[in-house]
Amino acid sequence: PYTEPSMEIFSYHEGLGKWVEIGNSGMFRPEMLLPMGLPEGVNCIGFGLSLERPTMIKYKIDNIRDLVGHKVNLEMVKRNPICRIDKSGTGEERRLQVLNRRWANIESKLSCIQKQMEVMGISTATAHGMAADSSDGNLMDVVIKVHPDKPPYSLQLLLNLLNKRFKVAASTHTHSSVKSAGSLVLSSDESRITADVKITLIYSNVTRPTMIVKNAQIQGEENIVRYLARILDSRGGGNLYESLDSKVVAQIDNILDRLTDASKHSVSTLIPGILTKSKYLAGNRVTIADILAYSLCKQAAVSNSSIKDWSKRVEDAIAKM
Repeated sequence: PYTEPSMEIFSYHEGLGKWVEIGNSGMFRPEMLLPMGLPEGVNCIGFGLSLERPTMIKYKIDNIRDLVGHKVNLEMVKRNPICRIDKSGTGEERRLQVLNRRWANIESKLSCIQKQMEVMGISTATAHGMAADSSDGNLMDVVIKVHPDKPPYSLQLLLNLLNKRFKVAASTHTHSSVKSAGSLVLSSDESRITADVKITLIYSNVTRPTMIVKNAQIQGEENIVRYLARILDSRGGGNLYESLDSKVVAQIDNILDRLTDASKHSVSTLIPGILTKSKYLAGNRVTIADILAYSLCKQAAVSNSSIKDWSKRVEDAIAKM
């Protein structure tokens, strides 16, 4: 009724099995423009796309009342990773957020200057040194995607250690590609604005655990554990990995590589066999080999007396670090 001529935009909704309107456009009728005080002869184009219906199509929602309105499931809204609003209740937090953005902008400009200097043949060794000195103060933001059937229990142990050395903001979400979350839920009271480390766990329809950090992807729970252990080692986090003797590190890497096969048969054969010879998988102290194996045993429901005793030792050792 507002435009003439008009054009409507449609998209196919697989759930409803029909085409639905998602947008419209056209030339405003002259009588619609008169109350606005526009001169006669002025033409005005109106157009727009809705947000609700494309969202319904993408996430296979067949009733708009499930998406907007008073009947919306608020738990679904809270757990959905599409949009997250972090409250900054105090003036101090808002000022810190502004400073963080300014600092990120400064770092970006410095990086461009450094590249220009390298092109001109000017040494940037000093700039590299400055970056290394300040790297520990940079915020780390990681997103970890896992399948609900394979909750990464290793993160639960590592999060306990990270919380003792960093300000950690952790949250858990469920992607629309899966029906429900896994049994592991990561959470914290720390604000994402003030956190040193931010970990977002998303249950999604992925074949292997995937961590996204600094626009790079790290595949496999064994490699995610390696990455987080390096962060911990930088703060004296229990000597779980590369800060140990080189022979022990080689032994840990060998076990992690063998645990890439996370099948129940592999886990139930490898781990009990090693534990008959030593207190932990890589000797007489807990390492990331134990942390990964602990997670895989829980995922595969591998449990006997030796596994139970060893799991308790791992939990106690982590708690004392």
